[in-house]
Amino acid sequence: MNEKELVKASQRGDEQAFEELIRMFYPYVQKFLLKTSGSEDIAQDICQETFLKMIRNIEKYDVNGAAGLGTWLVTIAKNNYIDYMRRNNVYLEDIEEIKSYDTGNFEMEVITKMEYEEALRMIDLLPLEQGLAIKMKYIEDMTLSEIAEKMGVPQKTIKSRIHDGTVKLRKWRTANEERKGKS
Repeated sequence: MNEKELVKASQRGDEQAFEELIRMFYPYVQKFLLKTSGSEDIAQDICQETFLKMIRNIEKYDVNGAAGLGTWLVTIAKNNYIDYMRRNNVYLEDIEEIKSYDTGNFEMEVITKMEYEEALRMIDLLPLEQGLAIKMKYIEDMTLSEIAEKMGVPQKTIKSRIHDGTVKLRKWRTANEERKGKS
């Protein structure tokens, strides 16, 4: 069965169709959430919540609508992530472990990792929609149109969120460097 047939069967209550849709889209949604959240545990929890919502609300999905099922699921996942962040005030700190044992590059890798973590902490201080758009653009390397489609807003809104967010980040970084310079 193709995607539309699986959705229609799921809307009729076919459990095997639900299972097939989950098998098809789980890795896609999981990867999106992992890149967005930076945490396997958070991504796993939100991914499960996303598919539970899919099961509960599959009858609301329009198989003939403009958005594909993947887009619909990513929209649900994005909203679940935003809700999670608001509920828990989560700040991401652990990005990835340094795996190099080359002592010549170790210091530079530590500095780079610290700068990266600081940038992520600063992004997490932005309004959620701005931070999410920036992460999707610069961490996931998505185009503005891809981000707009996944977030369900016009492309110019995404461009504005990224611009406004990066302006704030530059101001914060400049202020932080000035404070360090005075110390």
